[in-house]
Amino acid sequence: MALLLIFLLSFPVFHIWAEGAEVEFYIEQREGEVQQFAFDNGSRLPVSGVRYDKFRRWDDVPSTPEYPNLGVGIKYIEGDDKNPDGGGKWRYVYCLEFAKDSPTGGLPMEYIGWANREVSYALYYGAVYYGQPCRYAPYSTGDWQMDYFVTQMAIHVLNGEYTLEAMLRGMNKSQATQGEKELAYSRISRLVSDARNPGNYGGFTADGWLDMNSCTFSLKGYQDSWYYDNGNYISSGVFSADFKSYYGYDFREQLTGYEVQVPDGVTVKKNGPQTYADFQVVIGENQYKQWQLTGHTVPVRVKATVSRYWGGGIYKYRGGENVQKVCFLTWGNSGGTSVFDAKVDLHIPRVKQNLKIYKTDAETGEPLPGAKFSLWLYDGKQYSKKAGDFKDLGDGSYAYSDIEYTSTVDGRFLIREDQAPEPYDENYVKENAADEQDYGVYGGRQIRMKEDGFWSENVNDPFTFRDKKKIPQADVEVMKYDIDSGKNLEGAEFCIYEWEEAAGKYREEILEKMVYDKTAQLYKTEKPLTRTQENQGKFLIKETGLPAGYHCAWSQEILVEKPGKVTLQLEAPNYPGRTITVCKRIRKDEVTWEHGNPTFFFRISGTDLNGKKHGYHCWVEITPEMMEQQGEYLMGKTEIKDIPAGDYQITEQEDTMRYILTDIISQTENVTVKKEESQTIHGLVKIQGEVFADLKFGDGSVLFENRKIHYGEYSDTATVTNHFEKK
Repeated sequence: MALLLIFLLSFPVFHIWAEGAEVEFYIEQREGEVQQFAFDNGSRLPVSGVRYDKFRRWDDVPSTPEYPNLGVGIKYIEGDDKNPDGGGKWRYVYCLEFAKDSPTGGLPMEYIGWANREVSYALYYGAVYYGQPCRYAPYSTGDWQMDYFVTQMAIHVLNGEYTLEAMLRGMNKSQATQGEKELAYSRISRLVSDARNPGNYGGFTADGWLDMNSCTFSLKGYQDSWYYDNGNYISSGVFSADFKSYYGYDFREQLTGYEVQVPDGVTVKKNGPQTYADFQVVIGENQYKQWQLTGHTVPVRVKATVSRYWGGGIYKYRGGENVQKVCFLTWGNSGGTSVFDAKVDLHIPRVKQNLKIYKTDAETGEPLPGAKFSLWLYDGKQYSKKAGDFKDLGDGSYAYSDIEYTSTVDGRFLIREDQAPEPYDENYVKENAADEQDYGVYGGRQIRMKEDGFWSENVNDPFTFRDKKKIPQADVEVMKYDIDSGKNLEGAEFCIYEWEEAAGKYREEILEKMVYDKTAQLYKTEKPLTRTQENQGKFLIKETGLPAGYHCAWSQEILVEKPGKVTLQLEAPNYPGRTITVCKRIRKDEVTWEHGNPTFFFRISGTDLNGKKHGYHCWVEITPEMMEQQGEYLMGKTEIKDIPAGDYQITEQEDTMRYILTDIISQTENVTVKKEESQTIHGLVKIQGEVFADLKFGDGSVLFENRKIHYGEYSDTATVTNHFEKK
């Protein structure tokens, strides 16, 4: 018997007919109703397949229960993707009786009964839809095609067609990799083991049906609020069905009914063709406003139905016994229908008014955000109770929402400006004498509420408040810190110099010395810097005193131009003195102490962060005491400390007598070495090199290596030390 027929370039197609296949029906679409669509098992369902032969063996041995051939065709129902409820998914179909011929050639397959509950378990938790993994993640391999294979193999085993051991024998003869074999087998064996465990049948009936009475149903996504659109009020958000079968799987595509019930005066706006499509509730403007007067509750009820009992439906070709049966997850009629209800109450609140006011520049009309306004309630004599604060919308407008006429006497309210936006004056411009009087008596502007908004008895435009600008000023704070550690530093001195527009430069005399606030660890101005016509708002802050051990004084120009008082927060990093370590390496066996101590001289020169030049000289002397060092080399070094941060070049001076420079090695990341061969002397290659040290953010170290080329007969052990002044 052949297990499956092989198709190279064409896909086999066959059809499944459910019970009563000769009965065809259609669901009529009536405008205004929620249409009902569901996966259709009552009509002719075409099934296609694609080959999956990763685990097929290609030998000539017949396929038997003891040694099965595991090539499969991935079968799925065509047309499911065109069903609105399907969401573009195709249901899988699986084969039974592996040893028989594959059903091909347009054979009609008729319903004959139901698979055992273990097969139904595999159909439910395994791969259900084309292109998707096993529904229960621990059964998935991460490859949707292999997941179909896992489910198909488990079905054959659970149907009693062959054992896991026999399946493994056949699998091991395939051309799949060992890793693929182990992965597939681990998932198949787990699925089979779980299906055979009686404790895993929660949600199933005692006689093996998957019971949809275990489903849960609720509505989500809606909001208890409304928005206006073209003469209608529409519920915010959307009502979405949350329908989950046992173990939390989305089962909406299998709903057979989805009835939305709303009261008279309310209609349903459906947002798609699905049975379970999202929807919104719609109320005409006139009806909505009638209900607004007293407030109203709008009940929304949804009744969802689904076939109750599910299992593995088996289909057979009546025209021959040597054709495989097939099965897929479907429902039976014996259990009737599971019914679920969900109810939500939407509310139409009592009518309220929203108020928007505006803040502008009195001269330019520019919108001004940043003010603070409050709304006050009238008690018949005065505005004694604060209703709340306006919301700053950030564009110069301010809003107060949900104002009720009945919250105050005669609909009277008072608007107070509690704080003007920086840098504007606190006292807004009064529009007339009555406006001035209201401000003097109540501290704000009176308005009244009516059915279509607000108005004022005294001001034509009571919603605009105009302010004049303040003079530009600035408080300055400087944070002084170590560039390496971030630690705040004391002991610095900062002076501020004022610009002189007529002279085109900063004044020489100090305008102000900043003081150190120990609590805040900041240097601060004692009085604000004020912009004038003469200084144009320009100031120079200079570090005139550095903390001990630091270099590269900081300075910064600032411009004060924004009206009102602001606080400028500046950062002034200090750079501690850096250290350059120069190391010298020569071979022990090349030293002749009678020639004197080998001494090597270096020059360090460069520019600090402020552009100031610096130069240093140093040397490394190799002494007889160093002979105790381990290894074949003698190492000496010298350090130049307290160098201002910056960029420097390190140069070895003229060749020390009898030695040549043969190598330069950077010992820190911030030291860069450029070297090239110069000449060969006595078999040794002399080099020329440049060493660059970036000491902005750390110390540097470099090693110079020398080799001896001359062994003269003269001796000199004298040492002369010269002292160079550090620049």
